Amino acid sequence: MNLAGTVVPMATPTRRSRRAVDDTALRKFTRGLVEAGVHGLFPGSSIGEFPSLTAAQNRQVIETVAEVADGRTNVLAGCCDTSVGAVLDKISSAEDAGADAAVVVSPYYLTTTQPGLERFFTTIADQSALPLLLYNIPPLTGNEIGIDLVGDLAEHDNIVGLKDTSGDLNYHYRAVSETPEDFLVFQGATQLATASLGVGTDGLIAGPANVFPRVMTDLYEAYDRGDLVEAQRLMQTVVTPFVGATSDVPTAAALKYLVKLDGLDIGSPLPPLPQLTDEEQTALTAAYRRITDQFDKQTL
Repeated sequence: MNLAGTVVPMATPTRRSRRAVDDTALRKFTRGLVEAGVHGLFPGSSIGEFPSLTAAQNRQVIETVAEVADGRTNVLAGCCDTSVGAVLDKISSAEDAGADAAVVVSPYYLTTTQPGLERFFTTIADQSALPLLLYNIPPLTGNEIGIDLVGDLAEHDNIVGLKDTSGDLNYHYRAVSETPEDFLVFQGATQLATASLGVGTDGLIAGPANVFPRVMTDLYEAYDRGDLVEAQRLMQTVVTPFVGATSDVPTAAALKYLVKLDGLDIGSPLPPLPQLTDEEQTALTAAYRRITDQFDKQTL
């Protein structure tokens, strides 16, 4: 798997009345992201509300995204759960659907230890039909995958990378510098995008790419070709105001609303996420307009 660049942790289109996956909107959404040139798709992500989806819905989302992508970009399937068996079932479904890799979050709710996490990830990797990316997001799971453990797990033939959403740049730098060169490290905290590229990250798993896929792809590519001025311009005019506008509301709810503003209704957030208040919608609309007013629509 040759993977670097901007990956979209995809919001999941749903129908309001039945809390079902909106297959038509999902296909349109996926096509738009692929046509915008993103380097990868991540269905079944946190932004995709994976804990609120049934196993059948998670499978449906991954199958649809892989079918529409049709090999034009990498598909990293979210296969997140708290039990080894449930994760392996999701990986099996993702492999059948044609996904390129599985993203597996550290287990949540149960407090564990670093040896416990090693046992969890190694047991899954030993049996997985797909290569794995570890997913470190300690603010939501309560279980950080420590740097020493990342280094140990990186030696496993079937563990190929890490999505780091710790928000800790020093952790991220160590993940890059203390693992083998072919071990992929992705930044999931978009406010650290250019800083992370500066310390050698392989790419960005960027929530704003749901709304501005071309901008986030251009930011990575600008940095990659050495155009730091352009990368910083996009950071200042899109990423920083976007992150600021969405930081005080549930991310999935905010992104679903912003995707609708951008022209595609992908439904409301699923319970237990709240509906946005009128004040929150007004603030998000104002931020969206401030960003889009600076760009020709074709560049977004």
